[in-house]
Amino acid sequence: MKKLTTTLSVDSEGDSESRTKHPRQSAARFSVRELGSSTWPDFERMVEKHNGVWGGCWCTFFHLAPSEHKQWSGKHREYKKKLVRANRSHAALVYDGPDVVGWCQFGPLLELPGRMRGYGDMDVSPPDWRTTCFFVDRDHRREGVAKAALEGALRFIKAKGGGTVDGYPIAIPRGKKYSSSFIWGGTESMYRDLGFRPLGSFGTSNRVMVMRKVVRGP
Repeated sequence: MKKLTTTLSVDSEGDSESRTKHPRQSAARFSVRELGSSTWPDFERMVEKHNGVWGGCWCTFFHLAPSEHKQWSGKHREYKKKLVRANRSHAALVYDGPDVVGWCQFGPLLELPGRMRGYGDMDVSPPDWRTTCFFVDRDHRREGVAKAALEGALRFIKAKGGGTVDGYPIAIPRGKKYSSSFIWGGTESMYRDLGFRPLGSFGTSNRVMVMRKVVRGP
């Protein structure tokens, strides 16, 4: 299947990552491409730069059912590459020139079965699609990369037929500092800005939320 490429302009103030520390930047221009066999080397280079991201996860946590974690322990790179080659792992990769600087992982429930127990405590049906996690290059944080990635993921989902899409942003207490390197699920304000609405807290944690948006197909 041919992978889609999109181009967009993002104002850094539109992403809640950009509110503190760094001075306001002018609109950044990114290209967004799907993760696939042709873009795997770029993704791989980015992940290796950050020592496997999220403690060596290689963005596989949501791919793995609970029974599979032990089987693939220490072999996350191998597992991720296997999924990508089989077109069973999707992500919107944000490029700055030739380099990947961040991504948003997305996919249907069949591809991302991990951490679904939280829905058992909610009176809602599971979604058609999930946007499960983000990662941004440490040299490009607070530049609007995460928002560009989520926008790209929504466009790719629309091109694949659309449906209900859930995300899991981190609710940050007002006035409390929180390192962007730990906001694996994005931020509540970013999701709200793109039309998502809250469904409730995910599991026992009040920090991880479930937010949903209906994406119409092409």
